[in-house]
Amino acid sequence: MQASTGVSEAARQPNLKVERVAAYIKGGIEGKVVDTVDEAVLEEGKFDGPHIDVTFDNRAPGPSLVTKATVHVRESGFLPSCHQIGGNLVVSMNYDFPIPAKPLKDYEKSKEISFTVKDNDLDRLTVTIGPDGDLIVPWYGLVDVSFQHDGKKTTVGPIAVVDVGTDPKFRPDGDSWIIKDVVDPYCLSESSSLVDRLMGTPGVTVSKELKSLRDKLTSMGH
Repeated sequence: MQASTGVSEAARQPNLKVERVAAYIKGGIEGKVVDTVDEAVLEEGKFDGPHIDVTFDNRAPGPSLVTKATVHVRESGFLPSCHQIGGNLVVSMNYDFPIPAKPLKDYEKSKEISFTVKDNDLDRLTVTIGPDGDLIVPWYGLVDVSFQHDGKKTTVGPIAVVDVGTDPKFRPDGDSWIIKDVVDPYCLSESSSLVDRLMGTPGVTVSKELKSLRDKLTSMGH
């Protein structure tokens, strides 16, 4: 009877697996536009930024509770700026995981969360990530995300993401990118090499916008 009960309890334990991972830029992140001359806030609202979607599959009779998420930054920085940057406006964003706005390697940040995946169900958890500070030139990150749940840890990654920035001459635009008024064409070759390196990371999930940047640079001969 005890052995039977033990098997029954084990059958009721959650069995959380990752079904899908996706990364893309989407709206909905709280932020503000600031004039750096006098620090005046010109606009507050919801802005576009990098989202990482993880779809969990819990094929067991018991619910699964995710209690903690940790972002491990393998590498982050800013895309090369290939033209003169003008203007005083910057955007500050309230990401789930704000990352110091400077080139980084092997940086970690954790956050307590409470996310339940019901028994025998699929559910999607979304986290946002980006630079903690005034954003002008698009930021990029190569990251892994770990989730603590049910006494276990599940890690997804690497994931390569890119942010929007506020430079109207170099930014994602729907399914393509705006790249204009380039001062130093060689700089685009630097951008191309960086994108190729990120996309060439073994097992990487590449954000939609990083793929479209690769296509745009190819169309420009880089």
